[in-house]
Amino acid sequence: MNLRFDHLGLLTDTREKNQELADFFAGVLGLDVSGNAGEGYAEVKAGAMTIALHTGAMVDDFGAHGGTLLQFSSDDLRADVEEIRRRGGNIALEPTETDWGTTSAYVAGPHGVLVELYKFNS
Repeated sequence: MNLRFDHLGLLTDTREKNQELADFFAGVLGLDVSGNAGEGYAEVKAGAMTIALHTGAMVDDFGAHGGTLLQFSSDDLRADVEEIRRRGGNIALEPTETDWGTTSAYVAGPHGVLVELYKFNS
């Protein structure tokens, strides 16, 4: 496997909270924010790391995962999911093509950690 940790996702349960996070990162910390947090998704550029602001998640009960989403890009998403499954990982979302151009899968970790593996579709 060749996973790269390059996104940290913060999950909120309302668009208003998502916008408040974007306002904090832009207004207080002076970081560049792109997208529209008030409509459900925005990205904060923080050096080599991107902080993704999400309203909700692709699983129904994201609250059980603690509201933190660690995102790893993958060169071979389906093979990595199978390797994680072989190692005993709990696949919370099977590989799914998204409306925004990725194939994504979720792995439920201990103590509320949710990990997304994603690959941009060609």
